[in-house]
Amino acid sequence: MHPLRVATLLLMAAVLPPARVRAQAPVAAFEGRPFFSEGADLGYYLWKDGDTWKLRWTTRGALRHFAGSVTAEGGKLKSLKRIDVEKERKALFPGRVPHPVAGARGNVRTKGGRPPVVVDRDKIDRDGDNRIVFSTRTNDDIDGFDFKTDKQVTDLRFLLEIDGKEYPRLVEFGRGNQKASNIPLAVRVQ
Repeated sequence: MHPLRVATLLLMAAVLPPARVRAQAPVAAFEGRPFFSEGADLGYYLWKDGDTWKLRWTTRGALRHFAGSVTAEGGKLKSLKRIDVEKERKALFPGRVPHPVAGARGNVRTKGGRPPVVVDRDKIDRDGDNRIVFSTRTNDDIDGFDFKTDKQVTDLRFLLEIDGKEYPRLVEFGRGNQKASNIPLAVRVQ
C-alpha cells in the first residue's frame, strides 16, 4: 500500500471517533447471578433470574455517580422495584427531640424539637411504559433495581455510565461474569 494512503488511514483512525456497533447478546448469556462483592468491586452487574431482570452497581469505597437507562423495544417494562441497602435519603440537619419544660404554675409541657431536614438525591424512575432512567450516588455499598418485561418485548438496551462515562469493561453479566463489549448493551429477548 502507498505510504501516503497508510498515513491517511492512521490519521483518520486517530482523529475520528469509533463507530458504535450494536452487538446483541442472547438472553441465555444473562441467566444466573454474576459473582461480585459489595463494596469490593466496581461496576455494573446484570442478570436474569426467572422472569425478573436484576441490575446492581457497587464501588470500591469512593463516591461514584451511576446513571443510565434501560429501554424495552416492542413491549413494556413492568414491576420496577428498587433495592435499598443504604438509606436513600441523606440527612442535612439532624432533628432535635422535644424536651419537657415546667411552667410557672407547675404545668409540664414540651418545648422545642424539630424533624430532620433531608434531601433525596437518588432517582430511579419509569419514563413512560418502555424506559427506566436512574441517577444515583453510591460509595462502598450496593444499589440497583429489579424489573420485569411483558411478553411483547423483543430487545432490551442498557445505557450504563459511571461518573458520566461509558465503561464496557465494568459491566458484567450472567453466571459466567461475561464482560460487555460495548455500551449500550443490547439483549435479544425473543
